[in-house]
Amino acid sequence: MRVENAAASLANAAAALVHDHDVPDLLLRLTRDATRCSGGDAGGLLVRSIRSGGLEVLAATDHRATHLEIYQAQRTEGPCVDVLHDEVSIHVTGKPGLVSRWPAVGRAIVDAGFAGVHAYPLRWRGEVVGGLNVFARSETHPGPDEVRTAQAFADLMTLVVTQTEESRADDLARRLDLALSGRVVVEQAKGALAQRLGIDMAGAYDHLLDRAEREGTSLTATAHQVLREAQEG
Repeated sequence: MRVENAAASLANAAAALVHDHDVPDLLLRLTRDATRCSGGDAGGLLVRSIRSGGLEVLAATDHRATHLEIYQAQRTEGPCVDVLHDEVSIHVTGKPGLVSRWPAVGRAIVDAGFAGVHAYPLRWRGEVVGGLNVFARSETHPGPDEVRTAQAFADLMTLVVTQTEESRADDLARRLDLALSGRVVVEQAKGALAQRLGIDMAGAYDHLLDRAEREGTSLTATAHQVLREAQEG
C-alpha cells in the first residue's frame, strides 16, 4: 500500500470515530489496511479480555489468520502473547526462526504458508491491551516507514475500542465486549454460509467479506442478515 493510501485509511478511520460506527467492521478495515501497508499477506487482532483475562480475537483478514489468532490464545504462545508481555513490536522472519521461537504456534504459522510475522502492541495508558499481528509469505523485514505506519494503525485500533467520554476501566470492558460480540455474530454467519453453500469456513469468510463490500454494508450487519436468512430459510 502506498503511503498516501495508508494516510487516507487512517484519516477515514479517525473521521469515523466522531460518528456512530460499527466497531468490528472498522477494526476489520484497519486490520486489512495495516496488513497491506506493511507488506503482509494476512493479519489479525488479538486482545486481552478485561473480564476473563484470556485472549480473544477481534478481527482477522481471512480464515487462516483467524485460526492462527485462536491458536495463539489457546496455547498462550506466539507473537501477540510476546507483545503483551514485552510491550514492544516483534519481528521474526524465516521458518527456522519461527519454529525456534514458538514451537507450536511457529509451526502452525509455517504450515499456513507464512515465512514471517510482525506484531505491534495496542497500548492504552501505559498498558498493552492487545496486539496486531501481520503474517507474510516473504521473509523480508518491513522498513522503518512500514513499521511506523503499522504501529500507527495499531494505535488507532486502540482508540477504536477505548474511545469514550469517560475512560473508565468498566467502560473499556464494555467496549471490548461489544467488539467481541460482533466477532461472535461473524463466526455464526460463517458457519451458516458454509452449511448452506457447501463450502469450507475459509470460503464462507471470503463470501461474507465480498458480500459486505458488494452491498456496501458493515461486516456485522451482513452477518446478521445472513443469520436472518438462515432462520427464514
